[in-house]
Amino acid sequence: MEKAVFIIDIFQAFLSHNDENPPTFSEIFHSAAALKHALGTKSYLLDHYLSLFFRLTAQIDFVALQDEVHQAMGDVQRSFKENPSLLSEFPCQEPATKINLCFLRQADSILEQVRKDFLREKTFEWNAAVDLIELRQTEQKLMEHISKEPLEAFQRMLLRRFLPCPLAPLFSQGVLVEITKRFLTRDLETDQEVFRLFLKTFGHEKSD
Repeated sequence: MEKAVFIIDIFQAFLSHNDENPPTFSEIFHSAAALKHALGTKSYLLDHYLSLFFRLTAQIDFVALQDEVHQAMGDVQRSFKENPSLLSEFPCQEPATKINLCFLRQADSILEQVRKDFLREKTFEWNAAVDLIELRQTEQKLMEHISKEPLEAFQRMLLRRFLPCPLAPLFSQGVLVEITKRFLTRDLETDQEVFRLFLKTFGHEKSD
């Protein structure tokens, strides 16, 4: 029997990571030591820059991130409930089904808006914890004493090691999971998954 060949191994795609070989901690600190040597008497700038970077990284709270996803979904759901004209467009009886069909129909705009709100809120929140202006000013001062290329290479190392999963995509993935759960809920009247009802009635629609 011939082995089945898939265009994409979906399961492996869920588990795989784009950067299979991030720099090691020793490589990062070795590079930092080389930069400090190049900076000479201005090496304290790199110490300060790293301090700000590590404090920014330490602000990441993955438990709170999931809470923020649920909060965003709850806000969207309340907005649907408060707008009966949206729900009246769906030819079904179950209020929960109507709400979930609304999620499907507006999934693109929901994802875009909650992501914008998330980025705005995080910028405000983290600026209160870590002076982002000071971080950028320290970066500019570093560039006055060492060339742009080695500094950018060092920044890429930091990001690849300390932030392999940037928050905005993680937040978006959380939102996508919650929306997908609504795709799979069943309509009590027809016992069909909501996405099937959507395909029957609205699958022909094109987005703007």
